[in-house]
Amino acid sequence: MKTHKGPVVGYNVQIAVDAKHNLIAEQQVHDNVTDIGQLAQTAVAARENLAVERIDAVADKGYYTIGDIEACEAAGVTPYVPKPIRSPSKRKGFFPKSGFQYDVTTDTYACPSGHCLRPAYFHDLPGGIRIQYANRDACRSCSLRPRCTTDTHRRISRYANEIVMDRMAERLAAKPDLLDHRRESVEHPFGTIKQWMGQGTFLTRRLSNVRGEFSLTALAYNMRRAINLVGVPALVAAVST
Repeated sequence: MKTHKGPVVGYNVQIAVDAKHNLIAEQQVHDNVTDIGQLAQTAVAARENLAVERIDAVADKGYYTIGDIEACEAAGVTPYVPKPIRSPSKRKGFFPKSGFQYDVTTDTYACPSGHCLRPAYFHDLPGGIRIQYANRDACRSCSLRPRCTTDTHRRISRYANEIVMDRMAERLAAKPDLLDHRRESVEHPFGTIKQWMGQGTFLTRRLSNVRGEFSLTALAYNMRRAINLVGVPALVAAVST
């Protein structure tokens, strides 16, 4: 697994945390190296555990994938995931994709020079249909082309279902404090488990054993958290009913 200290032998723990009480609503352990593809699975399970029709799911940029976001929306989960900076054009000193304005009504992009880029190339990929927008004639005579591309013309890629990401960007812009609140909520259980409960590493081996170990860890954390919130008598009374 990749960590801030370099690769280590370990597992990928996913948790969904109740933002109000910092209780673990769902926990899973995987051997996937990244968090890509884990959001919908964890968030939908948390919604079912909470027995509600809809929940908001706030995650960091490591979960940013169209398929996962689309799956969340279809399953009663409203996702909030910031877009990571993955712009090779910007690293090369060219105009980033964000410099091209998309018009949903005409399905076109307006480039920094004001020219219109229309759908020109289509690719059927595992993640969906990817469309590349271009305008060969405009690029050929554009004075800004040296700042845009070294090719004969610039292409802007967009997935056919990318509208779900546009909706999510609008939701995030309307609630900019959500990401800070997420860090406060999701780090509380991890900090408690590692520091107060002394479980910085797993004691078992093999994925099935580690899953069982962390299930017990999450249960112990939730019981301790519930005791802190309502006290032992109220917890016993709730369990007895």
